[in-house]
Amino acid sequence: MEQKEQITAVENSVDVTPVEEKPKKKLSKIEKKKLRVINKLIAGEINGTQAAKKLKLSTRQVRNLKRQVLNEGADGVIHKNKNYKPYNTYDTEISTFITKLYRKEYRGTNFSAFARIVQDEYGITASRSTIYNFLRRGRIRSPQRKKKKRTTTLKETSTTSTKTTE
Repeated sequence: MEQKEQITAVENSVDVTPVEEKPKKKLSKIEKKKLRVINKLIAGEINGTQAAKKLKLSTRQVRNLKRQVLNEGADGVIHKNKNYKPYNTYDTEISTFITKLYRKEYRGTNFSAFARIVQDEYGITASRSTIYNFLRRGRIRSPQRKKKKRTTTLKETSTTSTKTTE
């Protein structure tokens, strides 16, 4: 009787919350194909060279994929750098700030001059080409005059030959 009371006291004092698992990453079409072929390889339906031909990889890469699938499961075929932002990217906030600033205050300013203004007055350390790319992604065209593309029209040249008879 005393043991039951101790067990219920312990159960009441321990907070039992389910451990949240990582959300499973979605597999792309290529990753699904890799997983399918590697699973066939593991099951023995195909051999390593056949799997390599189907995946257009080397046999060494297929062995590594097989090892990763055995150790990690379906996550083994997912590239480890997937869903990570590159180190040298700018935040979208900076990009939207620059495009809105150009539209509101500096419309009509040359992109190079605008880049210098942004760097000096607002302290943004992005290069001229990066600021240009932000503005182009924001569907802003440079006000600097560009040559219009020539449209070539084909002129029909008819060759008429006249014969003189004497």
